[in-house]
Amino acid sequence: MIVLRKGDCTISILPVVNGLVSEAERVKNSMGAHESYAIALGVDGILALQRRSELEDDYEVSELDLVYAEHLSRFGEVEMPSPAMCAFIDCLKDLNITPVALDYNDEDYTDLYCRTVGTLDFVREHRLAKKGMKKDFTSDTPEALAIAWDEHVNKVKGYKAMSELREEHIADEISHLADFKKDILVCIEVERSSGVTNRLRNAHGMSQM
Repeated sequence: MIVLRKGDCTISILPVVNGLVSEAERVKNSMGAHESYAIALGVDGILALQRRSELEDDYEVSELDLVYAEHLSRFGEVEMPSPAMCAFIDCLKDLNITPVALDYNDEDYTDLYCRTVGTLDFVREHRLAKKGMKKDFTSDTPEALAIAWDEHVNKVKGYKAMSELREEHIADEISHLADFKKDILVCIEVERSSGVTNRLRNAHGMSQM
């Protein structure tokens, strides 16, 4: 857990490894009692996870997701959508609580993606996936693998720019929420947690405890 302070507010950031089934139990054990809960998903993403049992369509995964899942499987069972994010949503749903959405909604994300990721970047995805399948990731923890895989994907300029824009947006939303709350628990994928934390410290003046 990463703990930050902004004025009278304590922000606890829970980094999770998306895809790993065992992360669900860790999330459940980390929930605790907080004034507010937030997650690195958009409003649409939260609604989709809340209603996932009602939806007939399979969860869409990209070629990159499938390759990552293959590497991640050496640490345990892998499922999509993220068991960690689902556990966070489900725990709050049982309490009739909807977490604050920190990420872009689908429409804004699509617009940003189209403006940020060029045609050549998109075309490179297949090649990136093939290289990723052949690459020998030596990470000894799932967290380290998630970060190493993120670095592999972000060799594509447009994907790296999208990651940085997401981190900036999520940090801005957390900082804004901290102006009105005293105690916040944030669930975020581990590969974005460092960038978000650094922005909260450097751009928003938060102190790390």
